[in-house]
Amino acid sequence: MGSFTTESPPVPTIFRATRPLAFVLACVGLAGCASEFAVPVAGTIGTDAAQGETVARMKGDSTFQVSTLGGLTCGGTYDAHDMSPTMTVPVTCNDGRHGALMVTRSMTGISGTAIGRLNDGTEGHFVFGDLVFNQEGNTWTR
Repeated sequence: MGSFTTESPPVPTIFRATRPLAFVLACVGLAGCASEFAVPVAGTIGTDAAQGETVARMKGDSTFQVSTLGGLTCGGTYDAHDMSPTMTVPVTCNDGRHGALMVTRSMTGISGTAIGRLNDGTEGHFVFGDLVFNQEGNTWTR
């Protein structure tokens, strides 16, 4: 009778070398399925609390929108592919006011702060992502 072994035959070198590459390509392919990424936004417009979200998109304009309990909604579009840590973004509101926000992003790009002013002088202060807004003192914490 012959001997019986439970060992597997050796894996050819070409397959061992390409396994990490196949894993990386699979991860990149799966990540490509997520074409947008939304994070919460919180802050104030004037003295009114406002909240909403910003949505970064792989294709097309990225958007942000915040609303107050009183019915005011303000928002706009921006280029999520802009790698600048600080950018100025135009904003328009449903009551006809308009202005600009200065947005400063963290190193990850998915959290940060925004301050701005509407054409009537009303100021806005916001945080987005994983920051928390303290409405009493218009400050933020992580």
